[in-house]
Amino acid sequence: MEFDVESEIASLPYKFVDHHKLDKKIDPKKLQFGSKIDQNGSEREEYYTVKEIISPELIRLSNNLIVRLIGVKAEKSISEKAVKFLMDKTKGQRVFLRFDNQKYDDDNHLLCYLYLKNKTFINAHLIKSGLVLPDTVSNYKYKDKFRAYYETVFIRR
Repeated sequence: MEFDVESEIASLPYKFVDHHKLDKKIDPKKLQFGSKIDQNGSEREEYYTVKEIISPELIRLSNNLIVRLIGVKAEKSISEKAVKFLMDKTKGQRVFLRFDNQKYDDDNHLLCYLYLKNKTFINAHLIKSGLVLPDTVSNYKYKDKFRAYYETVFIRR
């Protein structure tokens, strides 16, 4: 006795047809978001230490890369306080970088948002402390937030 699969399926009252034949575009194992399962020992961020603080805007990292903090403009009158603030915050700390749409400035310095390992946002802390001015000329992700931070500091003065 021969069994015809096609005719048996055609005789069923309901037939499932997958109109959206989805296939994985990427391997889910390549994107590990902190999962303890199948952990391959890699860290999500690459961490650096701050080697030198050139100005409130420019920082030299442990790999000798000079980065410019996005959204930060040095105020000459209190520039030394801002440098001391950065030294105190980053001394002995590991930091990581996040980027915006624009990667480099006119002097070919890498533009970045600087975070401590505990996710403290250094760019925002500088503005909140009133030690730098927010950059109002460039376009960047946190432009409105940085302006609002500065306005609250300016109101307190």
